[in-house]
This record gives sequence, structure tokens and C-alpha cells, in this order.
Amino acid sequence: MKKHIHAHTLPLLAALAIASLTQLHAGAPPVQGIAAAASEPAVSGINGKLDANYGAINRSSTRGVAGSISVPLGRRFGAQFDGLYQHGFSTNIYGAGTHLFARDPGRGLIGLASSGMTSQKFTDLIVGVEGEYYFKQFTLGAVAGYDNYDSHVATTFPGLATHQSFIAARVYAAIYPMDNLMLRLEYQSRFNHNFYVAHVEWQTPVSGVALFADGGVGENNYAHLLGGVRIYFGGSKPLKDRHRKDDPSNIGSTFIGPSSAGSTQTSSTAPGGSAPQQPFPF
Repeated sequence: MKKHIHAHTLPLLAALAIASLTQLHAGAPPVQGIAAAASEPAVSGINGKLDANYGAINRSSTRGVAGSISVPLGRRFGAQFDGLYQHGFSTNIYGAGTHLFARDPGRGLIGLASSGMTSQKFTDLIVGVEGEYYFKQFTLGAVAGYDNYDSHVATTFPGLATHQSFIAARVYAAIYPMDNLMLRLEYQSRFNHNFYVAHVEWQTPVSGVALFADGGVGENNYAHLLGGVRIYFGGSKPLKDRHRKDDPSNIGSTFIGPSSAGSTQTSSTAPGGSAPQQPFPF
């Protein structure tokens, strides 16, 4: 019964969160509320970021690179284009994503987002909506959409072989103790399973250079731990302003852990159905 409740109610809560986060003016349509009264442009100017990561997903080492380019579309709207390459589970993963959004950097963001990833073991397509609401040192956000996942190999997640369409949802809260430091906690729903992720990013005194670490756990003995360096292009500004005035998160990077593990036998099953509790190889 518990799994049935999670499979149907938590994605719905994520969708409701998007609606509530983007109602910045009572009674006003979300796009009008964010874009029409924006005091600053949706994107400060053409900008980008490039990052490299290394770590482990379900006891399997992984490494990769990702990048994004954001451009203003007039004053009220912006677009971003994502790309990534990840090597893990003895396969090469390639991904691309897009964002089209309206944003007021002082209030919030609402938009459309898509992501596609492919490898020898799986293809993963997500199309949905995203939204953020900004407080002074705090951000609430959500992403939800249609997820078509095609596993080419046996998987430990029940249902992937026969039910390949799901709701992908991500709900997160980020706090900025300092303008150059972000701590984020999030919940993800993938394949009707639950995942929990913690992320920290610190922009160093070297202009445009940030360090990050990302760890998560989930059902079916899922676990990941990644870390890396990120380089921002597009002028000098605090990390919080980069997140609110330049580029949204790379959608492929935020979903890469569960996407990679979805088509992998995460562990041998012990007698009685229990899995060994050894989430990392180090």
C-alpha cells in the first residue's frame, strides 16, 4: 500500500508544488506575474557553465562533463541549452536538454524543460515544466513532466521492462548561508520510486570557479556520491546571482544518477530478498 501511495500521490504533489511556487501574484497568471513586472531581465546576458564530475553510482565508478549556454530572449524571457557526457556502468551516456522560461530575478521563474539521454543500455526522455520562487536567501523549486524510459537490459527496478512511461518529478529547497554558498535538499520521483538528494556548491575566490558535491539515496538500495568543479562564464557575480540571473540547473545533470542506475542490476539479491548494504566502492 505504501508504494502504491507514493507512486500516485507524490508526483501529484510535485505538480501541485509547481503551480503554487509560480503564483507570485494572487489572481494573476503565472507568466504574467513573473514576466510582466520584472525589474531585471530574465537573463543578464549570454552566459554559460562547464563542469566535470567523478564519483560512484551504485558501487560503480562514473565520471563525466556537462555544460550549458543561456541566452536572453528579449527582456522577459530566456532560453538555455544543456549537454552532457557521462561514462559509467561500462557504457557512454550522451544527453541534451532545453529550457524556455520567463523569469523575474527578484521573484521567480516558470518555464518548459526537456531532457534526452541515450546509451547502449537505456534511452530516457523527459518533457515537462519547471518553476522556482525566490526569497532573500532561500529558493523553492520543482520540475515535473512525462518520462519515457526504455531499458535495453535487465533492471533491478520493477516495471521498467514493461511499463516505460512515468511521471518524473523533482522538488527542492536551496538555502544560501552566504551569497557564494548553496546547500540544497531535494526529492525525486523516478520509475514510481523515491530518491533523496543533497547538493552543496561553493564559488571559490577564483572568479567563476566553483566546487560541488552531490549525494543521494533511494529505493532498491540506490546510492550515489559525486563531486567536481564547475566553471562559469558571463561576468563576475555571486553564486546566488548566477543561479537567479543566468542559468537554471542542467536538467540532465540533476537526473543523471537515477537515469544511469535505472538500467543496471544494482546488487545481487540475498536470500529472502534483502540486498547487501554496501552503497559505495570506497
